[in-house]
Amino acid sequence: MRAATASVFMALVALSMLSVGCSSKALKKVGGDNAMPSELPDDIKEKFTVKDISELKTGQPGISAGWQLPAPQASAQPISGVAAKKKSKKKANRKDAKGPATVQTPAAAFQTPEAAPANLQARPEHKGYPSRRPAKDPIWVGEKLTYDVSYFGVVAGIFDLEVLPFKVINNRKVYHVRGEARSSKIFSLFYRMSDWVESFIDYEGFFSHRLHLVLDETKQMRDSLELNDSDKGKTFYWNRWNRHDRGYTEVKEYVDAPKFAQDTLSLVFYVRTVPLPDGAVITVPVISESKNWEAVITVVRREEMSTPLGKIRTVVLKPEMKYQGVLKKQGDSFVWLSDDDRRFLVKLDAKVRIGSILATLKKVRHGAPSQ
Repeated sequence: MRAATASVFMALVALSMLSVGCSSKALKKVGGDNAMPSELPDDIKEKFTVKDISELKTGQPGISAGWQLPAPQASAQPISGVAAKKKSKKKANRKDAKGPATVQTPAAAFQTPEAAPANLQARPEHKGYPSRRPAKDPIWVGEKLTYDVSYFGVVAGIFDLEVLPFKVINNRKVYHVRGEARSSKIFSLFYRMSDWVESFIDYEGFFSHRLHLVLDETKQMRDSLELNDSDKGKTFYWNRWNRHDRGYTEVKEYVDAPKFAQDTLSLVFYVRTVPLPDGAVITVPVISESKNWEAVITVVRREEMSTPLGKIRTVVLKPEMKYQGVLKKQGDSFVWLSDDDRRFLVKLDAKVRIGSILATLKKVRHGAPSQ
């Protein structure tokens, strides 16, 4: 799954349901917890362990020593009801060689006026990190947005996007945001889905530290973990995937990545913090599945819209993704944000392989501003 739009997890609802079919035997679950691979050094595990905000300490965060991921090993774990497909090492290597290579995005991309909201003075313990604190923070703890997700005019699922209490990663205060998607009762008769994704976003610098995606569906079980180490300009990617048609696969990669980049969920929140004048084009580095992308977001227009917030003014964005400078086209998609201090995502119209999905805001819990 690669990022097709800024709201990639919403698009996941429709992408999963494109393979609707009769239920098969249950798949064996994978992951779903906070486990980390045994190969990771203890200091890296400690660095990316999520802690309560009460454990935040004053002082400069420690910077871990460099390390190398051991050579990858073939994985062939059996699954319930389906025989895992066997591939020769030679064939697997040949397939991997066709994949896109990792590229480095210049750090200067983070310093454009559009991509850097009004800054506060960086505190001494945050020296070396960007300070992107907006003058008015639109992200409030306790915020929860609920969407109906429709496909071909039928409500296929519900999506909740929530801001949980602050946490600590690497002795840095982080936002904890979580999205949950579940299929509607009618669609569950054909294709069941109960998925979630969470991101931990730096409070001062608005960049991703960690992304965790878990899929629990009729035809696939998946646990995907991304640890983004901006100290080293590296990302660690661990993906465990159990599918009816392909069996069990596991990938572990440790590759170069742009510092202070977004993941596919933090991008949605980051865009809410930046200036959005008409006609602006905002470019933001994104790390997804150990690959380096560029999100290109164009401010198309302003328009009024009826929402659970009332009839409000919205700003319409056109999100696109580039890989190695090449635009990945899948049809035009659009996102509507409330044109106010909160910048709530109120509507998404995303093109997919067949047709499009429509996510519309149905319920809002505002939360409370941080002190």
